[in-house]
Amino acid sequence: MIVCRAFMITDSQALYEWKQRAAAQPQGRTVLDLEADSLHRHREKLCLIQYGDADGVAIIDPLAIEDMSLFSLWLQGADVWMHGADYDMSLLQNAFGVLPHMILDTQIAARLLGFRQFGLAALVEHFYGIKLSKKNQKADWGMRPMPAEMKAYAQGDVKFMLGMADQLVAALKEKGRYEWFLESCAHNLERGRERFESNDQEAWRIKGCGKFNRRGLAALRTLWYWRDNEAAVWDKPSFMVCSNDDLLRWSLALQEFRSAYPSHHFHAHRAARFRKAVEKFQLMDEDEYPMLPKKQKHEIDPDFDSTLERWTAKRNAVAEALDLEPTIIATRYQLECIAAHPEKGLSHLMQWQQKLLSE
Repeated sequence: MIVCRAFMITDSQALYEWKQRAAAQPQGRTVLDLEADSLHRHREKLCLIQYGDADGVAIIDPLAIEDMSLFSLWLQGADVWMHGADYDMSLLQNAFGVLPHMILDTQIAARLLGFRQFGLAALVEHFYGIKLSKKNQKADWGMRPMPAEMKAYAQGDVKFMLGMADQLVAALKEKGRYEWFLESCAHNLERGRERFESNDQEAWRIKGCGKFNRRGLAALRTLWYWRDNEAAVWDKPSFMVCSNDDLLRWSLALQEFRSAYPSHHFHAHRAARFRKAVEKFQLMDEDEYPMLPKKQKHEIDPDFDSTLERWTAKRNAVAEALDLEPTIIATRYQLECIAAHPEKGLSHLMQWQQKLLSE
C-alpha cells in the first residue's frame, strides 16, 4: 500500500497521540527516514523524522518538541524499515542515544536480490515507475517555518516504503535469501552500535593519510583541528572551509619540509590563523607526533598470493552464479584474511557468507 496522508507533529500532545498509533502497529510495519542540516551547520542536528505506516505518514519535528522521550522509548523496541540506514543510525544515536530493536533495510534487501542501482529513487522508479524529485535533497532542514514543497519532499522518502518492502521480501523468500537478509540487517545494526561506541579522538585520520609518516600525520592533525575550529566559529560544515584534499596536500608538503600556503580565497584573518597553525606544527617536538597506526600483518607465506587468487576466483564464481555483486559476499580485505588464516578469516563473515564460500 502507498500511504499518502501526512500531518505535522510539533507539540507534546500530538506526539503522545502519534505514540499510541505507532505502538499499535505490528512489528516490521513502520517506516522511518530522517533529515539533518549537515550541509549547512558545523555540528549537524536531527531536524525531521518522517514516519510511515499503513495508515499514512506523520512528520515529526524534533526542533519544535522539547521532550522527545516518547519517541525514543518507542524507537528502542521497534522493528522499522529504513533505507541505507548507516548515516541515520548515527543521527539517532547522537540525538537519543538509542537505536531501533531492528532496522530492516531496503537497500540491503535490494543488494541481496542483485540490484546494481539500489538507491531509494532508483528502487521507487523500478517498482512504481515514479521519479522522485531531488530538488530539496540538499535543502536546509533546520529552516523554520518549513516550506510546503519541503514537507512534500519529506513524504516521498517514506510513502512508498512499505509496499516496496513487501515486494522485496517476497522476492527474497522466493530466492531463499530472506534469512540472509535478516542476518545482514542484524549485523549492520551491531556495526552501527560499535561505530558509535568507538573512540572518535582520531577523526582527523582521514582517508588518504596512510601514505604519511609521523611528521605528516602531525601536520594533518594540526590542520584538521584548525579547520574544525574555523568551521565551529563560522557554524558551517568543515568542507566549506577547505576540502580533505586540501588538508592532505598541505600536510604532504609539510612532511617533505616544503611550504604550505593558505588558499587564495581565504580572507585575511583566516589566512593568518592558517599560518599560525602551520607555525604551531613546526614548533612541535618529534615525540609529540602521532604514532603510525598498527597494521595487521599476515604471516609471510610464499603461497599467499596464489591462495588469495583462488579464494577471489571462488567468490567471483559464486557471485556470478547468484547474480550478485562480488563484494556483498566478501570484500577484498575479508578475502585476504581468509587466504592468510582460512578458519579464522571465515569466522568473521556472516553465516550465509561462510556457507557460500565453504561449499
